[in-house]
Amino acid sequence: MSGIWPGETQCVVLLGFDVDGVSSWLNRDPSFEDHPSLMSMAEYGPSIATPRILELLDAHSIQASFYVPGYVAETHVEMVKEIANRGHEIAHHGYMHEPPSSLTRDQEIEVIESGIRILRNITGEQPQGYRSPSWELSEHSLELLTD
Repeated sequence: MSGIWPGETQCVVLLGFDVDGVSSWLNRDPSFEDHPSLMSMAEYGPSIATPRILELLDAHSIQASFYVPGYVAETHVEMVKEIANRGHEIAHHGYMHEPPSSLTRDQEIEVIESGIRILRNITGEQPQGYRSPSWELSEHSLELLTD
């Protein structure tokens, strides 16, 4: 079979993982920090699930994209480095998982810039990918992301 994919490839799949950790919960309500069972549940993704996912991906020689909020990257620096060192994409996912539709233009600029800065400082590379938190874009998002 000939086509746009190499060899006999008939289908391409993109695996993407949102590593939100506690960010989406704390963004909703900062007092959730005082709820240990909720924070423990939210921490499962970065602390337990991500290392297991990395092992599974390695076992099958699969590359993936990991969408990491800046706050989660700051609090899980070694996890972000490990994902990048294994050749996976580290992509922008807000700072505190704030939906852009809830932000002013200036706030959205700050969230985009801080997320990029944090990920670049950890990995040494400019993030290329982006997944909007809660799948919400603002009227400014596309313009700001392409600048």
